[in-house]
Amino acid sequence: MSFGEKPIEQRADSLSAALKGLGMRGVKNGAILLAPGEYQFLVADAPDVQEAELKLAMKWRLKEIVDFPVEEASFDLLTIPGSSGPASRSRTMFAVVAKNELLRRRVAEFDEARYGVTVIDIPETAQRNIAALYEEQGRGVGLLYFDATGGLMTVSFSGELFHARRFDITQADIAGVSDLGREELFGRIVLEVQRTLDNVERQFSSVTLTKILVGPEAEDTGLVAFLQANLAVAVEAVSLESVIEFDRGKVPGKHEQWRFFHLFGCAIRNGAAAP
Repeated sequence: MSFGEKPIEQRADSLSAALKGLGMRGVKNGAILLAPGEYQFLVADAPDVQEAELKLAMKWRLKEIVDFPVEEASFDLLTIPGSSGPASRSRTMFAVVAKNELLRRRVAEFDEARYGVTVIDIPETAQRNIAALYEEQGRGVGLLYFDATGGLMTVSFSGELFHARRFDITQADIAGVSDLGREELFGRIVLEVQRTLDNVERQFSSVTLTKILVGPEAEDTGLVAFLQANLAVAVEAVSLESVIEFDRGKVPGKHEQWRFFHLFGCAIRNGAAAP
């Protein structure tokens, strides 16, 4: 895999020039990644209907829970594996909802720049893609990552996303905390991680989770060592070059792995190229 970065100015031809500079103009199977504020990621019970009728039935269910008219939105569904059982015929699903206007505008911008968009991804599934590279047979993986928008913890098993939870703690909060407040902040993170693990254990008894991965950081904060000392499960720092083959001389540094973390996860989906 290769990667690169080009600035985009507020001009119609800037995106095209940036893609050309990266050697990505003319791509036909491209992927783009939505930012957290551009979509809603929801958990909902699926109606008890035939598979062919599911999406239409879910549209009316989502109408009650999204904060904008569902008629003006597009959505996709991800079944949460193992979410149904003998006591209930219902399935629990993730629903990803975004406004049509935003999606049309974004795709049109890339079409004009000669970059064919076939995948629109989100951080939750991009993070799952990277976690899957660390999975062992019959074992689940938790992955915790912090960026400028906050924290995201995912739990996946056999390449499937089982749980996703956001934390209101940013990478800047972690890096900027004083020595006096570090233990308190890290303790909050441990508590939230443990709550997530307890929740997953209650909901998915068949999933054995033996490892927590911590995504790349902009700088070493001591978080990984703290989690290793305070969680009963093994904790490991993510190093993308150990699971992704980068072009020779193009291995991203630690700061680049942090900045582009979800973009890398988006790019490895079906071999799509992601700007």
